[in-house]
Amino acid sequence: MRKNFYLCRSFLFHSINMKSKNQPIFDANTVEFVTVAAEFCGFLERTMELQLSEFVDRSLKLLPLLYLKASLLPECEPVDDIEPETFVTETDYEHVRSMIAVQLGPDDDYLEVFLDEMAYSDTPIKQNISEGLADIYQPLKDFVCVYSLGYDMTMNDALYRCKCHFAEYWGRALTNVMRALHNIKYHSENLDD
Repeated sequence: MRKNFYLCRSFLFHSINMKSKNQPIFDANTVEFVTVAAEFCGFLERTMELQLSEFVDRSLKLLPLLYLKASLLPECEPVDDIEPETFVTETDYEHVRSMIAVQLGPDDDYLEVFLDEMAYSDTPIKQNISEGLADIYQPLKDFVCVYSLGYDMTMNDALYRCKCHFAEYWGRALTNVMRALHNIKYHSENLDD
């Protein structure tokens, strides 16, 4: 998996030198976002190789960086009406989600108050960190895979959709998960030393 990360990064830097730097897909902020997104996806795919404390600590370092890089993405418009190809299957999603759930154990659940459904509920709604991270993983992995194919038009449309999904959904999931992970790091009795 690490090899794929370096190949993707090498391809991106080579492409930047070969293409016009005025295109949003080759903007420095886009390249940095792709690099962080690829690292984040690879990190989640290696969840079971880490101790709980290491998983929580690295998550709390990658998530804010991912948020920052996503918020700096350049403006772009879709070129085609067709959705870019998706690579993450339901099985892949569930595999990542279940690895994280196993890693976090009882700390996977947290109460969420920033959901639209809360307007109609008298009690907090239970959420899972594992589901939130898998919900972030899916669009990012799809984006990185499309981007690594190297076709300008599909890269552009994948960038546009990833940025829209960030604003609509996964950016919120990211901030909610960070709050829950922060609580685990500083207040959980289950965190190993």
